[in-house]
Amino acid sequence: MKRFFGAFSKLDWITFVFSVIFVLLTFVPLLPFAKVTDPWFLGTVIALGAATLSAIVLAQIDARETGKSLSTDMHGLQSLVVSSVDRDAVHEVPSQQIRDELNSLLEGSTEWYFRGGSARWQREAVLPKLAAVTDRPVHYKVQIISPFEDELCDKYALYRQKSQPGDPRGNSRQIRLELLAYIYATVVWQSRSKIRADVTLLHRFSPFRLDGNAGSFIITVADVNKNGLRTKQGNWYHSSLLDEFEFEAGYATHLDLPSDAGDTRGWKDVAEFFDELVRLNPRATSNWDHGFKDSDWGEVFELAGTTRTKSA
Repeated sequence: MKRFFGAFSKLDWITFVFSVIFVLLTFVPLLPFAKVTDPWFLGTVIALGAATLSAIVLAQIDARETGKSLSTDMHGLQSLVVSSVDRDAVHEVPSQQIRDELNSLLEGSTEWYFRGGSARWQREAVLPKLAAVTDRPVHYKVQIISPFEDELCDKYALYRQKSQPGDPRGNSRQIRLELLAYIYATVVWQSRSKIRADVTLLHRFSPFRLDGNAGSFIITVADVNKNGLRTKQGNWYHSSLLDEFEFEAGYATHLDLPSDAGDTRGWKDVAEFFDELVRLNPRATSNWDHGFKDSDWGEVFELAGTTRTKSA
């Protein structure tokens, strides 16, 4: 009883009192001295009946509004719970599982987005895998730091050294070579396949690296011991990342790529490729005084790794 009445609101009490009085009045005609035809009695019955009916209607309205509010709260809570456990939402990926998830995501993909540092995994795995798609065009959108800006490469090298102490690839010269090798490899693989590359040069770098397609992104950092973050299509965060990727391209420099690139003469092909690249991109390369020798171009060629597989 206490639990029942303890949950009453003020409106519930008013409705209850009116209902009790109205019910009691129905027993008045049974009393020997009652004159149910008296105007005051009839007026009282009508007034209490109207008041009771009004209270009941108001109680129903209040209950309905409370139900709506509760339903909204429950829906919000359900969304939070689903977001925390649903694999379609954002979730953390353990560091030791990142490569497997990336490989799974890359398998059969006909588009790819990348934003990051030296792009080594792009050269070694992504480009050869995308080049194996022969039945449809492959859209490949990339954002990398500009290898033609020495100061930017120096700053990124410092970041890499802090993230991966002892990594022999964490010096600015090596980062420049790897980025140049990546640009060259992109055009070589493009000339062999249905890849359509869109390369953009960033003038700043972020600690976050992004890999994936329109269906799913995986975000990582330079430290391979750190967990990653994965988000899938349909989640607001994934859509925002895709929008941000496109937005960032508007503040970067689009790189015009040579139509093709040879890879049979080693460093000579690479040197000629970048001569053509400089000609096509005078503004992006205006401050680039590489001073490379034949051996340097040879390193770029080896890093590109395009001779490992002659056909995609």
